[in-house]
Amino acid sequence: MIRAHTLLLLATGVVALGVVAPLAALAQSEKTLAYPSAKVFPAAVRFLRVNERLTIVEKDADAGYVMFELDQDGKTFPGALELVETESSGRPAVRLVLHIEDRPSYVEAAMLERLERKLRSELGSEPPPPPRPPKGPDKKPPPEKQPDEKPDEKPDEKKGEEKEAP
Repeated sequence: MIRAHTLLLLATGVVALGVVAPLAALAQSEKTLAYPSAKVFPAAVRFLRVNERLTIVEKDADAGYVMFELDQDGKTFPGALELVETESSGRPAVRLVLHIEDRPSYVEAAMLERLERKLRSELGSEPPPPPRPPKGPDKKPPPEKQPDEKPDEKPDEKKGEEKEAP
């Protein structure tokens, strides 16, 4: 009886690992920064090639991706950096999505942190958010534009005077 229970627990554990392990392989790290992607893409390529010393396999600025290879622990791991155009506080921004196969997420997160530092040093700090419009009872609607003449007034008539009958 105990053996059957142990086998059942073991089988459940193996099934759980079979479900969770593929999900871990799909992990990716993201970071959104308030820079236009046109400025981020060339800096990101330089970062991957020069700073990280990675082999660039393929890149496409229009599609917004860079594919690379990471050599670590005597093995080569394929990776990809995607740049997704978005908005942050009403300003152009870019979401950086980094995935390196068979590497823990902390490797991706650390690489994104280093990329962010490079972008800040090259492009400056992020711009402040745009001013928000005032809210509340103090805000009044804009005045409506008044026409110069009223439709039932004639240009030669003066206000306050009555016209004499002939």
